[in-house]
Amino acid sequence: MREIAKVAFRLFLIMILAGLCLGATYTVTKDPIAQQELLQQEADRRAVLPEAATFEEVAIEPTGAVTACFRGLSESGEPCGYALSVTASGFGGDIAMTVGVSDGVVTGVRIGTHSETPGLGAKAADDSFLSQFMGKGGDLTVNKNGAQNDSEISAITAATITSRAVTSAVNEAVALAGSLE
Repeated sequence: MREIAKVAFRLFLIMILAGLCLGATYTVTKDPIAQQELLQQEADRRAVLPEAATFEEVAIEPTGAVTACFRGLSESGEPCGYALSVTASGFGGDIAMTVGVSDGVVTGVRIGTHSETPGLGAKAADDSFLSQFMGKGGDLTVNKNGAQNDSEISAITAATITSRAVTSAVNEAVALAGSLE
C-alpha cells in the first residue's frame, strides 16, 4: 500500500509541474499570438481594399454573417470603400473571410481560417475561385455548371455547399456596405 502512495504522489508532482509549465507557456505566448492575429487582419483588409491607406472601424450591429466593418480611407482621408469581416457556415464549419466593397462592387475576397475538406472545399481559398467575385455586385448566385452571366459564380467541383456559403457571405457584405454608402 505504501508503494502505491509513493507512485501516486510522484505522479501528482509530475502533473502539477506539467500544469505549471503549460500555464507559463500560455501566459508568455498569449499576447504575441493576439498581436499576430491583429496584423493578419490588417493585412487582409489591405489586400481586399488596396486603395485604402488607413481603416477606421464602423459601429454595426453584427447580424447574419457580417461580424465587423471597417471604412477604408484614402491618403487624402476620403472614404474609398469598406472591408468587412464575415463568417460563413461551410460544409466543414465556419469560414472566416474579409470582403472589400467599393461603390457596390467587390474589390477583393480573402479567406482567413476554415476547416473545409482538403482538396475540395479548401479550394475556396484559391484565387481561381475568389477572383470570380472581383468587380461584381448585386445578388450573386452559384451555378454548378459554370457561370453563365455576371451575376453567377462557378461552383467549386464537389464543394457546392462551400461555394454557396462563401457567395452568400459576400452578398451580405455587399448589401451591408451598400446600406452604409
